[in-house]
Amino acid sequence: MIGMLLALAAAATPVQEGADVFIGTLELDGAALILRRCDLAENRYALVEAPGGHVLDALRKAKLPAYGEVIGRYAEGKDAGSILQVERVEGLTPGKNCHLSDALGG
Repeated sequence: MIGMLLALAAAATPVQEGADVFIGTLELDGAALILRRCDLAENRYALVEAPGGHVLDALRKAKLPAYGEVIGRYAEGKDAGSILQVERVEGLTPGKNCHLSDALGG
């Protein structure tokens, strides 16, 4: 029951102005958390905490890889890499991903 209430509260929380929804597979790459988008290019984003955020510690404890929706802001990294400043993650489903190449063993 508590889990259902938390899910409903998260669904009722609007995306903050300037934030966007990024859907994909959350994975560990060494010590770094990344999101591999559910698109043909499988774009990769390094995940960092949004100012005042406390999401990534919980993600590190989750069973990864996992499918989920990252709500955050895009930023360019120093090395022209893509970064998402994570405000929250919703719909986290451990052991699931959205990539056809993984399903086909590629």
